[in-house]
Amino acid sequence: MTEQKKLEVNYLDKEDIELIHRIVSDQWKEDGEPIPPFSTANDNNLDALIKLPRSDYFGEEQYPTLESKAAIIFYTLNKKHLFLNGNKRLSVACLIVFLFINHKRLQTKENEMTVKALELAKTTHHHNFEEIKTDLENWIRERLVEHILPIK
Repeated sequence: MTEQKKLEVNYLDKEDIELIHRIVSDQWKEDGEPIPPFSTANDNNLDALIKLPRSDYFGEEQYPTLESKAAIIFYTLNKKHLFLNGNKRLSVACLIVFLFINHKRLQTKENEMTVKALELAKTTHHHNFEEIKTDLENWIRERLVEHILPIK
């Protein structure tokens, strides 16, 4: 039996999310839809955002692929409402950064990520989480490409 090599992943931590929040907040400050201060974040949902991509159940990773980890980050920020406003924008930004620190990016059409964030936000508790998660994973997988930084 061959042993499966564990995926090496760079994860977002609280400081990363706070920095992303600050950058997104500054960018949207002038647009009339400010994002509340980071200090107002729902601590339980922030903790879930940090821990879920790394979680395991009896030694089995719950989110074993980069796509599944990216999907749960996108989902958690979008649906768990860490803030009173700006969750969809932050979900897109954190998805982009998470993939970037793992040498990947999404090759999407203009505004496609915004449309996906809005579509996800419209799902209700009547929607099946497993179906939503699978849809997000497939959407990410279909658009995922290597992102290699240029050497200077």
